[in-house]
Amino acid sequence: MASDPRGEWLALTEYPDLAGDWRRLQAQADGTPFTHWHWISTWLDHLPAQIVPRVFRVEDEQGLLALALAVDARERGNGRLFGRHSLRLQETGIEALDEISVEYSGLLTRRGGEVAAYAALFRALEQHWDGWRRFRISATADGPHIAAALSPGLHCYSVHTQPCYRVDLTRLRASGKGYMDSLKRNFRHHLRQSQRAYGAHGALQVEVAASIDSALAWLDELRILHERRWRSKGEEGAFAGGFFHAFHDTLVRKGLADGYVRMTRISAGPLVVGYLYNLYWRGTVYFYNCGLNYGALPRYDSPGSIALAACIQQCLDEGLDTFDFLAGAQPYKRRLSDHARTLEWIDVRRRGLAHDSERLIAQALGTATFGQPLALQTPTTSSSE
Repeated sequence: MASDPRGEWLALTEYPDLAGDWRRLQAQADGTPFTHWHWISTWLDHLPAQIVPRVFRVEDEQGLLALALAVDARERGNGRLFGRHSLRLQETGIEALDEISVEYSGLLTRRGGEVAAYAALFRALEQHWDGWRRFRISATADGPHIAAALSPGLHCYSVHTQPCYRVDLTRLRASGKGYMDSLKRNFRHHLRQSQRAYGAHGALQVEVAASIDSALAWLDELRILHERRWRSKGEEGAFAGGFFHAFHDTLVRKGLADGYVRMTRISAGPLVVGYLYNLYWRGTVYFYNCGLNYGALPRYDSPGSIALAACIQQCLDEGLDTFDFLAGAQPYKRRLSDHARTLEWIDVRRRGLAHDSERLIAQALGTATFGQPLALQTPTTSSSE
Protein backbone atom coordinates (compact mmCIF):
# COMPACT_ATOMS: atom_id res chain seq x y z
CA MET A 1 0.00 0.00 0.00
CA ALA A 2 1.11 3.55 -0.70
CA SER A 3 2.22 5.43 2.41
CA ASP A 4 0.61 8.67 3.47
CA PRO A 5 2.35 11.85 2.29
CA ARG A 6 4.90 13.07 4.82
CA GLY A 7 4.81 16.67 6.01
CA GLU A 8 7.55 18.52 7.84
CA TRP A 9 8.24 22.01 9.19
CA LEU A 10 11.54 23.61 8.24
CA ALA A 11 13.31 26.84 9.13
CA LEU A 12 13.95 29.10 6.15
CA THR A 13 17.68 28.70 6.71
CA GLU A 14 17.26 24.92 6.36
CA TYR A 15 15.78 25.27 2.88
CA PRO A 16 18.30 26.91 0.54
CA ASP A 17 16.48 25.82 -2.63
CA LEU A 18 13.03 27.06 -1.59
CA ALA A 19 12.83 29.36 -4.62
CA GLY A 20 13.65 26.58 -7.07
CA ASP A 21 11.27 24.08 -5.49
CA TRP A 22 8.49 26.68 -5.27
CA ARG A 23 8.78 27.55 -8.96
CA ARG A 24 8.88 23.90 -10.03
CA LEU A 25 5.81 23.08 -7.92
CA GLN A 26 4.03 26.21 -9.14
CA ALA A 27 4.21 24.83 -12.68
CA GLN A 28 2.36 21.69 -11.52
CA ALA A 29 -0.24 23.43 -9.34
CA ASP A 30 -3.41 25.36 -10.06
CA GLY A 31 -2.25 28.10 -7.70
CA THR A 32 -3.28 31.77 -7.62
CA PRO A 33 -1.42 35.10 -7.87
CA PHE A 34 -1.13 35.00 -4.08
CA THR A 35 0.74 31.68 -4.08
CA HIS A 36 2.95 32.74 -7.01
CA TRP A 37 6.65 33.03 -6.23
CA HIS A 38 6.62 36.72 -7.20
CA TRP A 39 4.20 37.41 -4.33
CA ILE A 40 5.83 34.99 -1.88
CA SER A 41 9.40 36.17 -2.48
CA THR A 42 8.39 39.84 -2.26
CA TRP A 43 6.69 39.16 1.07
CA LEU A 44 9.80 37.41 2.39
CA ASP A 45 12.02 40.25 1.13
CA HIS A 46 10.09 42.88 3.09
CA LEU A 47 9.14 41.17 6.35
CA PRO A 48 10.82 42.70 9.42
CA ALA A 49 13.84 40.73 10.61
CA GLN A 50 12.07 39.58 13.78
CA ILE A 51 9.33 37.80 11.78
CA VAL A 52 10.66 34.59 10.29
CA PRO A 53 8.07 32.26 8.70
CA ARG A 54 8.54 28.52 8.74
CA VAL A 55 8.22 26.38 5.65
CA PHE A 56 5.77 23.51 5.46
CA ARG A 57 6.81 20.88 2.92
CA VAL A 58 5.00 17.68 1.89
CA GLU A 59 6.41 14.79 -0.11
CA ASP A 60 4.70 11.68 -1.45
CA GLU A 61 5.90 8.80 -3.63
CA GLN A 62 6.00 11.09 -6.68
CA GLY A 63 8.11 13.73 -4.96
CA LEU A 64 7.24 17.24 -3.79
CA LEU A 65 3.48 17.54 -3.19
CA ALA A 66 2.93 20.85 -1.36
CA LEU A 67 4.61 23.93 0.09
CA ALA A 68 3.44 26.75 2.35
CA LEU A 69 4.74 29.44 4.69
CA ALA A 70 3.31 30.03 8.16
CA VAL A 71 4.04 32.57 10.87
CA ASP A 72 3.98 31.78 14.58
CA ALA A 73 2.18 34.79 16.08
CA ARG A 74 2.24 35.02 19.87
CA GLU A 75 -1.16 35.39 21.49
CA ARG A 76 -2.06 38.55 23.36
CA GLY A 77 -5.00 39.43 25.57
CA ASN A 78 -7.50 36.76 26.60
CA GLY A 79 -6.48 34.47 23.74
CA ARG A 80 -3.20 33.61 25.47
CA LEU A 81 -5.15 31.71 28.16
CA PHE A 82 -6.04 29.06 25.58
CA GLY A 83 -2.75 28.64 23.74
CA ARG A 84 0.55 30.45 23.38
CA HIS A 85 0.44 30.89 19.61
CA SER A 86 -1.80 31.45 16.63
CA LEU A 87 -0.35 30.11 13.40
CA ARG A 88 -1.16 32.04 10.24
CA LEU A 89 -0.72 31.01 6.63
CA GLN A 90 1.03 33.82 4.72
CA GLU A 91 0.06 36.36 7.37
CA THR A 92 1.68 37.81 10.47
CA GLY A 93 -1.19 38.94 12.69
CA ILE A 94 0.15 42.51 12.45
CA GLU A 95 -2.30 44.81 10.68
CA ALA A 96 0.30 47.08 9.09
CA LEU A 97 1.98 44.05 7.47
CA ASP A 98 -1.17 42.12 6.57
CA GLU A 99 -2.71 45.12 4.81
CA ILE A 100 -1.43 43.73 1.51
CA SER A 101 -4.46 41.42 1.87
CA VAL A 102 -3.58 37.95 0.69
CA GLU A 103 -6.56 36.22 -0.95
CA TYR A 104 -7.12 32.79 -2.43
CA SER A 105 -4.61 31.60 0.15
CA GLY A 106 -3.84 27.97 0.84
CA LEU A 107 -1.21 25.33 0.27
CA LEU A 108 0.60 25.40 -3.07
CA THR A 109 -0.20 21.83 -4.09
CA ARG A 110 0.49 19.62 -7.06
CA ARG A 111 -2.77 19.41 -8.99
CA GLY A 112 -5.03 16.63 -7.70
CA GLY A 113 -3.26 16.19 -4.35
CA GLU A 114 -5.04 18.89 -2.34
CA VAL A 115 -6.84 16.70 0.22
CA ALA A 116 -3.76 14.53 0.84
CA ALA A 117 -1.62 17.68 1.31
CA TYR A 118 -4.00 19.22 3.85
CA ALA A 119 -4.22 15.89 5.71
CA ALA A 120 -0.42 15.92 5.95
CA LEU A 121 -0.55 19.51 7.21
CA PHE A 122 -2.95 18.60 9.99
CA ARG A 123 -0.89 15.56 11.04
CA ALA A 124 2.23 17.72 11.18
CA LEU A 125 0.44 20.37 13.23
CA GLU A 126 -0.73 17.83 15.79
CA GLN A 127 2.59 15.99 16.01
CA HIS A 128 5.29 18.62 15.65
CA TRP A 129 4.05 22.04 16.81
CA ASP A 130 2.97 22.47 20.43
CA GLY A 131 1.02 25.18 22.20
CA TRP A 132 -0.90 26.60 19.25
CA ARG A 133 -4.43 27.89 19.75
CA ARG A 134 -5.60 28.09 16.15
CA PHE A 135 -4.34 27.85 12.57
CA ARG A 136 -5.78 30.65 10.42
CA ILE A 137 -6.16 30.40 6.63
CA SER A 138 -7.61 33.64 5.27
CA ALA A 139 -9.75 34.28 2.20
CA THR A 140 -9.40 30.76 0.84
CA ALA A 141 -11.36 28.77 -1.72
CA ASP A 142 -9.95 25.52 -0.30
CA GLY A 143 -12.71 24.95 2.26
CA PRO A 144 -13.92 21.64 0.78
CA HIS A 145 -10.37 20.22 0.69
CA ILE A 146 -9.73 21.38 4.26
CA ALA A 147 -12.97 19.87 5.57
CA ALA A 148 -12.32 16.57 3.77
CA ALA A 149 -8.79 16.34 5.20
CA LEU A 150 -9.62 17.18 8.83
CA SER A 151 -8.39 14.66 11.39
CA PRO A 152 -10.50 13.46 14.37
CA GLY A 153 -8.36 15.50 16.77
CA LEU A 154 -9.24 18.85 15.18
CA HIS A 155 -12.18 21.19 14.76
CA CYS A 156 -12.52 23.51 11.79
CA TYR A 157 -14.58 26.71 11.63
CA SER A 158 -15.52 29.21 8.95
CA VAL A 159 -15.22 32.46 10.92
CA HIS A 160 -15.94 34.85 8.05
CA THR A 161 -17.06 34.70 4.42
CA GLN A 162 -17.02 37.16 1.53
CA PRO A 163 -18.44 36.88 -1.98
CA CYS A 164 -15.89 37.01 -4.75
CA TYR A 165 -17.57 38.43 -7.84
CA ARG A 166 -16.34 37.45 -11.30
CA VAL A 167 -17.01 37.80 -15.01
CA ASP A 168 -16.92 34.61 -17.09
CA LEU A 169 -15.30 35.98 -20.25
CA THR A 170 -15.31 32.61 -22.01
CA ARG A 171 -19.08 32.29 -21.64
CA LEU A 172 -19.60 35.93 -22.61
CA ARG A 173 -17.44 35.51 -25.73
CA ALA A 174 -19.50 32.47 -26.75
CA SER A 175 -22.70 34.52 -26.44
CA GLY A 176 -21.43 36.98 -29.04
CA LYS A 177 -22.22 39.98 -26.83
CA GLY A 178 -19.95 42.82 -25.89
CA TYR A 179 -19.33 43.26 -22.19
CA MET A 180 -21.51 46.36 -21.78
CA ASP A 181 -24.41 44.65 -23.54
CA SER A 182 -24.33 41.81 -21.00
CA LEU A 183 -25.10 44.06 -18.04
CA LYS A 184 -28.52 44.73 -16.48
CA ARG A 185 -30.51 47.33 -18.39
CA ASN A 186 -30.66 50.08 -15.73
CA PHE A 187 -26.97 49.86 -14.91
CA ARG A 188 -26.07 49.64 -18.60
CA HIS A 189 -28.06 52.85 -19.23
CA HIS A 190 -26.15 54.62 -16.43
CA LEU A 191 -22.82 53.49 -17.87
CA ARG A 192 -23.77 54.61 -21.37
CA GLN A 193 -24.53 58.10 -20.04
CA SER A 194 -21.21 58.23 -18.25
CA GLN A 195 -19.40 56.85 -21.30
CA ARG A 196 -20.85 59.63 -23.47
CA ALA A 197 -19.83 62.25 -20.90
CA TYR A 198 -16.23 61.01 -20.94
CA GLY A 199 -16.43 60.82 -24.74
CA ALA A 200 -16.58 64.63 -24.85
CA HIS A 201 -12.87 64.52 -23.94
CA GLY A 202 -11.97 61.87 -26.51
CA ALA A 203 -12.31 58.14 -27.16
CA LEU A 204 -11.78 55.78 -24.24
CA GLN A 205 -8.37 54.09 -24.32
CA VAL A 206 -7.07 51.17 -22.25
CA GLU A 207 -3.29 50.84 -22.00
CA VAL A 208 -1.25 48.21 -20.15
CA ALA A 209 2.18 49.41 -19.04
CA ALA A 210 4.88 47.93 -21.26
CA SER A 211 7.94 48.91 -19.23
CA ILE A 212 8.93 48.93 -15.59
CA ASP A 213 9.49 52.69 -15.69
CA SER A 214 5.99 53.40 -16.97
CA ALA A 215 4.44 50.86 -14.58
CA LEU A 216 6.15 52.47 -11.59
CA ALA A 217 5.15 55.95 -12.77
CA TRP A 218 1.53 54.80 -13.12
CA LEU A 219 1.71 53.13 -9.68
CA ASP A 220 2.75 56.49 -8.24
CA GLU A 221 -0.12 58.25 -10.04
CA LEU A 222 -2.49 55.53 -8.82
CA ARG A 223 -1.29 56.08 -5.24
CA ILE A 224 -1.91 59.85 -5.47
CA LEU A 225 -5.47 59.39 -6.75
CA HIS A 226 -6.12 56.58 -4.24
CA GLU A 227 -4.99 58.70 -1.28
CA ARG A 228 -6.88 61.76 -2.52
CA ARG A 229 -10.12 59.76 -2.59
CA TRP A 230 -9.67 58.26 0.87
CA ARG A 231 -8.62 61.55 2.44
CA SER A 232 -11.76 63.18 1.06
CA LYS A 233 -13.61 60.68 3.29
CA GLY A 234 -11.45 61.52 6.30
CA GLU A 235 -9.51 58.27 6.11
CA GLU A 236 -6.14 57.03 4.92
CA GLY A 237 -5.77 54.65 2.02
CA ALA A 238 -3.76 51.47 1.91
CA PHE A 239 -0.68 53.22 0.51
CA ALA A 240 -0.27 55.25 3.71
CA GLY A 241 1.58 52.26 5.17
CA GLY A 242 5.28 52.05 4.36
CA PHE A 243 5.23 48.25 4.12
CA PHE A 244 2.38 48.30 1.60
CA HIS A 245 4.10 50.84 -0.63
CA ALA A 246 7.51 49.11 -0.54
CA PHE A 247 5.96 45.69 -1.14
CA HIS A 248 4.18 46.79 -4.31
CA ASP A 249 7.11 48.77 -5.66
CA THR A 250 9.10 45.53 -5.55
CA LEU A 251 6.24 43.36 -6.85
CA VAL A 252 5.81 45.57 -9.92
CA ARG A 253 9.53 45.34 -10.65
CA LYS A 254 9.46 41.55 -10.37
CA GLY A 255 6.18 40.81 -12.08
CA LEU A 256 5.83 43.18 -15.01
CA ALA A 257 8.06 41.42 -17.55
CA ASP A 258 6.18 38.10 -17.53
CA GLY A 259 2.71 39.69 -17.33
CA TYR A 260 2.02 38.77 -13.71
CA VAL A 261 1.47 42.49 -12.97
CA ARG A 262 -0.84 44.38 -15.35
CA MET A 263 -0.71 48.07 -14.51
CA THR A 264 -3.50 49.60 -16.59
CA ARG A 265 -4.37 53.20 -17.45
CA ILE A 266 -7.80 54.18 -18.75
CA SER A 267 -8.16 57.60 -20.34
CA ALA A 268 -10.58 59.62 -22.46
CA GLY A 269 -8.43 61.63 -24.83
CA PRO A 270 -6.01 63.56 -22.58
CA LEU A 271 -8.18 63.00 -19.48
CA VAL A 272 -7.08 60.19 -17.16
CA VAL A 273 -10.10 58.25 -15.90
CA GLY A 274 -8.10 56.03 -13.58
CA TYR A 275 -5.42 53.40 -13.02
CA LEU A 276 -6.13 49.74 -12.26
CA TYR A 277 -3.56 47.55 -10.54
CA ASN A 278 -4.33 44.03 -11.73
CA LEU A 279 -2.62 40.67 -11.27
CA TYR A 280 -2.69 37.95 -13.91
CA TRP A 281 -2.48 34.18 -13.64
CA ARG A 282 -3.43 31.56 -16.20
CA GLY A 283 -6.14 33.32 -18.13
CA THR A 284 -7.62 35.25 -15.19
CA VAL A 285 -7.13 38.93 -14.38
CA TYR A 286 -7.52 39.80 -10.67
CA PHE A 287 -8.53 43.37 -9.80
CA TYR A 288 -6.32 44.25 -6.84
CA ASN A 289 -6.33 48.05 -6.37
CA CYS A 290 -7.05 51.31 -8.14
CA GLY A 291 -6.64 55.07 -8.26
CA LEU A 292 -9.61 56.88 -9.81
CA ASN A 293 -9.98 60.45 -11.00
CA TYR A 294 -13.14 61.50 -9.18
CA GLY A 295 -14.53 64.98 -9.85
CA ALA A 296 -13.33 65.26 -13.46
CA LEU A 297 -16.90 65.47 -14.83
CA PRO A 298 -19.72 67.78 -13.71
CA ARG A 299 -22.30 65.01 -14.36
CA TYR A 300 -22.17 61.23 -14.69
CA ASP A 301 -18.85 61.13 -12.86
CA SER A 302 -18.27 57.35 -12.53
CA PRO A 303 -14.57 56.72 -13.11
CA GLY A 304 -14.52 53.36 -11.31
CA SER A 305 -17.32 51.70 -13.27
CA ILE A 306 -16.12 53.18 -16.57
CA ALA A 307 -12.50 52.15 -15.99
CA LEU A 308 -13.45 48.61 -14.98
CA ALA A 309 -15.93 48.16 -17.83
CA ALA A 310 -13.33 49.30 -20.36
CA CYS A 311 -10.69 47.01 -18.85
CA ILE A 312 -13.03 44.01 -18.81
CA GLN A 313 -13.91 44.61 -22.47
CA GLN A 314 -10.20 44.66 -23.31
CA CYS A 315 -9.72 41.34 -21.45
CA LEU A 316 -12.64 39.92 -23.44
CA ASP A 317 -11.04 41.11 -26.68
CA GLU A 318 -7.70 39.57 -25.67
CA GLY A 319 -9.29 36.14 -25.35
CA LEU A 320 -8.82 35.83 -21.57
CA ASP A 321 -11.00 33.51 -19.47
CA THR A 322 -12.11 35.38 -16.34
CA PHE A 323 -12.06 38.77 -14.65
CA ASP A 324 -12.02 38.39 -10.85
CA PHE A 325 -12.91 41.27 -8.50
CA LEU A 326 -11.47 39.51 -5.41
CA ALA A 327 -13.32 39.44 -2.08
CA GLY A 328 -15.87 42.10 -1.24
CA ALA A 329 -19.62 42.69 -1.29
CA GLN A 330 -19.44 46.20 -2.76
CA PRO A 331 -22.47 46.90 -5.00
CA TYR A 332 -20.32 47.92 -7.98
CA LYS A 333 -18.67 44.48 -8.00
CA ARG A 334 -22.05 42.78 -8.01
CA ARG A 335 -23.38 44.98 -10.81
CA LEU A 336 -20.32 44.50 -13.01
CA SER A 337 -20.13 40.71 -12.59
CA ASP A 338 -22.12 37.73 -13.84
CA HIS A 339 -21.44 35.20 -11.08
CA ALA A 340 -19.76 34.82 -7.68
CA ARG A 341 -17.91 32.31 -5.56
CA THR A 342 -17.32 32.33 -1.81
CA LEU A 343 -14.02 32.87 0.00
CA GLU A 344 -13.74 31.78 3.63
CA TRP A 345 -11.59 32.73 6.60
CA ILE A 346 -10.96 29.40 8.30
CA ASP A 347 -9.71 28.54 11.79
CA VAL A 348 -8.45 25.04 12.60
CA ARG A 349 -8.41 24.25 16.35
CA ARG A 350 -7.44 21.31 18.53
CA ARG A 351 -10.13 19.37 20.32
CA GLY A 352 -9.79 19.30 24.11
CA LEU A 353 -10.39 21.18 27.34
CA ALA A 354 -8.86 24.49 26.25
CA HIS A 355 -10.96 24.50 23.07
CA ASP A 356 -14.17 23.63 24.94
CA SER A 357 -13.51 26.27 27.61
CA GLU A 358 -12.85 29.00 25.07
CA ARG A 359 -15.95 28.07 23.11
CA LEU A 360 -18.16 28.20 26.22
CA ILE A 361 -16.75 31.58 27.21
CA ALA A 362 -17.28 32.93 23.68
CA GLN A 363 -20.88 31.72 23.71
CA ALA A 364 -21.49 33.26 27.15
CA LEU A 365 -20.08 36.61 26.01
CA GLY A 366 -21.98 36.49 22.71
CA THR A 367 -18.84 36.87 20.60
CA ALA A 368 -18.32 35.32 17.16
CA THR A 369 -14.87 33.92 17.95
CA PHE A 370 -15.52 30.48 16.51
CA GLY A 371 -17.88 30.97 13.58
CA GLN A 372 -19.63 28.02 11.96
CA PRO A 373 -18.26 24.48 11.64
CA LEU A 374 -16.80 24.07 8.19
CA ALA A 375 -19.17 22.26 5.83
CA LEU A 376 -18.03 19.36 3.68
CA GLN A 377 -19.97 20.41 0.59
CA THR A 378 -18.39 22.44 -2.19
CA PRO A 379 -19.28 26.15 -1.95
CA THR A 380 -21.90 27.08 -4.50
CA THR A 381 -21.31 29.44 -7.40
CA SER A 382 -24.18 31.88 -7.80
CA SER A 383 -25.27 34.33 -10.45
CA SER A 384 -25.04 37.97 -9.44
CA GLU A 385 -28.20 39.99 -9.23
